[in-house]
Amino acid sequence: MKLFYSVLLGCFFIVANNNLLIAQEDFQQEEEEHETKFKQQPGLAKAASKVFFSEKPWSVSGFGEVSFVNRNDVPIGMEDDIELSYNNLYRFSTFFGYRFTDKIIWNSEILVEYLTDPNGNSHFEFIVEAFMDFSIHKSFNLRTGIYPLSIGYINNNDEPVMFASVNRSDVERMIVPSTWMGMGVSFYGLISPSFNYTFGVSQGLDGSSFLSGTWIRQGREPRFDGNSFTTYSINPQINYVGLKDWTLSASAFIGQTGNNQEITDYNGNKRIANSVAQLYTAYVKHTKKNWEFMALASTGYMSGTEDLYYLTAQENGGVGQVIANQNIGYLVEGSFDLLSLFNNRSFLRKKNALIDPHDVKIPLFVRYEYINTHKNYNEKLLMADTNANMVHFNSDIITVGVNFKPREEIAFKIDYQFRNNRATGPYAAKEDNLLELGIGFIF
Repeated sequence: MKLFYSVLLGCFFIVANNNLLIAQEDFQQEEEEHETKFKQQPGLAKAASKVFFSEKPWSVSGFGEVSFVNRNDVPIGMEDDIELSYNNLYRFSTFFGYRFTDKIIWNSEILVEYLTDPNGNSHFEFIVEAFMDFSIHKSFNLRTGIYPLSIGYINNNDEPVMFASVNRSDVERMIVPSTWMGMGVSFYGLISPSFNYTFGVSQGLDGSSFLSGTWIRQGREPRFDGNSFTTYSINPQINYVGLKDWTLSASAFIGQTGNNQEITDYNGNKRIANSVAQLYTAYVKHTKKNWEFMALASTGYMSGTEDLYYLTAQENGGVGQVIANQNIGYLVEGSFDLLSLFNNRSFLRKKNALIDPHDVKIPLFVRYEYINTHKNYNEKLLMADTNANMVHFNSDIITVGVNFKPREEIAFKIDYQFRNNRATGPYAAKEDNLLELGIGFIF
């Protein structure tokens, strides 16, 4: 009798284990066959692309994020850019899209955000953007209106579930001023199955709004004044996707700035501000199963920084901004999905409102970045005027963090930044280590 029960118990364990293996294999097969619910149109992030793939002629989509940073004070020179110095951020964006035909697509965005900083300041912003796409041929399409420029990585992947850290990297906030919208026209398409391109022509930059520590960031907004189209820019990008799981990209922005405004130097001479900004970026991204790797580099050049100094001085009560002649930034980031360490994931088979078993990830990431906002600058401007303003970041930043992604549309984030500014002297910005917490979603 004991032998019978022993055999019966052994059969039970064999069957149970076999069923568990089958369940695990079925889950893995389903996971491999599972497709993302969000596809991307060239130049747009996931939620922003929804109208291009919607079964209906119209679509409503968007994203939101809530973030907290334990910042104790506002870095000197960042007082006028609360998005770089906030404690609390609340942001919500809605896209409304409509396909008139398969060839003519309207897309628009309404974004609201509210921020507070350690000094008790707050900022509310309401932004409306819109553009039209004309699908002419796979090798040649047109986009016109106010749209995201094709520059760097984050600017076309700016929704919070699409990057690991709570905030975008400093390289793609202070060197590449993401998010960056242009008003103009852009052409895009396929050169071959391995190469695609974008070429845009849009407004130039408003140099009168520049701040020393953030280069062109404050001058990037589209303008609707009398000088709206007196300066111009070009924005080419080329991407290589011929290797499986790899993307290689190079992009540039070359644009007039100064807005053709008249300036008066300290000798009383009048002239039109003449300045040109150049920004070059390149990145490589590799995604393989549970691993992800990315490296990005960017450098910017500015001519006519003396003209910009006089221009910003007359716009800001005599305080001129010393803008860099050259800056540089780069980053390297790697992440690994901790959930993949569990061989048996059959406990994730149940789908509910919060969790989609096929999407669940817990990526741990590490990122090193370096920025030098004033690799080269006109030192004579600092010597000539005690009112000159310069904020110098020559910083190493190491960010370590983890996400919990219960489904493709949601990300809970926490990270810690170790920040060190190599710059010294009166113009060196103070850097503190930061803890960041955030929640982001798309729909």
